[in-house]
Amino acid sequence: MEKIKLVTLSLNSIQMEIVAQKKEIINWILSIEDQAVLNEIEMLKKQASFNFDEEFKKGLTTDQFRTAIKERIKTYNWKR
Repeated sequence: MEKIKLVTLSLNSIQMEIVAQKKEIINWILSIEDQAVLNEIEMLKKQASFNFDEEFKKGLTTDQFRTAIKERIKTYNWKR
């Protein structure tokens, strides 16, 4: 019975810490005036639903990557 009470107290403590952390973040967000910072937060919110498989399909093929790198290297100023 004593172990159950300790586990319950521990879980309640963790939940209280999470609630406190959320409140702190909410208060911080409410204090933000900079639109650029708000836009960054919005981007983070959208990234929360990241689907690796879908994003991988949108990626470059090996040949496309090699071509892009070769083109980028050609633009470097090699003269010293």
